[in-house]
Amino acid sequence: MRLFPKMTKTAHDKRAKKNNEKHHHHSSRTEYLLNDETPFDVTEAFRNLKAALSVSVPKKSEGGVAIMITSAYPEDGKTTVTTNLALMFAQSDAKVVLVDADIRKGRIAKYFKQHTIPGLSDALSGQSTLDEAIHKSHVNENLSYITCGTHSPRPYELLESEEMKNLVDELRKRYDYVIIDTPPVLLISDALALTPITDGTVLVCRHQVSYVSDISRALNSLNFAKANVLGVVVNDYKAPQTGKFYGGYKKYYYYSHYSYSYGSTNPEDKDDEDDVDEEAAPAKASAKKSGK
Repeated sequence: MRLFPKMTKTAHDKRAKKNNEKHHHHSSRTEYLLNDETPFDVTEAFRNLKAALSVSVPKKSEGGVAIMITSAYPEDGKTTVTTNLALMFAQSDAKVVLVDADIRKGRIAKYFKQHTIPGLSDALSGQSTLDEAIHKSHVNENLSYITCGTHSPRPYELLESEEMKNLVDELRKRYDYVIIDTPPVLLISDALALTPITDGTVLVCRHQVSYVSDISRALNSLNFAKANVLGVVVNDYKAPQTGKFYGGYKKYYYYSHYSYSYGSTNPEDKDDEDDVDEEAAPAKASAKKSGK
């Protein structure tokens, strides 16, 4: 039984056009880190996300918490969400390491504009030590990062290897939080290799761009791999123009029964509502407490 109808050529063409229109500005904002000039709504969105995850996956008495972030497809703002989530944890005085597990096309290094190699693939293949692969962030003394490293022809094998498990175990000993950025789950299966060695997974989608059918397929893939799905983050969320939430803050975020919708991670985005594609409903954010 099909849960979602097959996408027609017309719908496919409309979707491609819509995505191109949505993402034409990405070249001018490929990397964005929270700072003192970040609008309140953006900072508050990440603060709420950090709080929700802290409740969903409490810190352990021994060893840190490992959380992986993924998306259904590229261009959903996954890496921006991952990097700034790690920074938000670091700002709360937790020791955090951000790991770029997108060995094929990682972008974490661009956010810090410093070291690119050695990185994760180099440490896993024995080309460098773990200490050499860990770089200190210039934006916060509590935040370190590991880039994707040198390109490898077999990234999935590296991520599912015993070396990767041992690396994450070692990072747990050194840090309170290990935040892992992974490739889109519907594009390649690399992210699924990490579900057995992480404590929880967050799926990122983009408001009025991501399709409910894609989110459903991504969640099904994660559940099949026995991932502990903590919830879905809707990036670039624009609230309806009717009704009021929290006084004047209705444009920024919405909360109801453990469901979260977040404002855009782009500080230059406007709050005007885009037209909804008639052939597919826009995705809604949902997050749940972990069953653990």
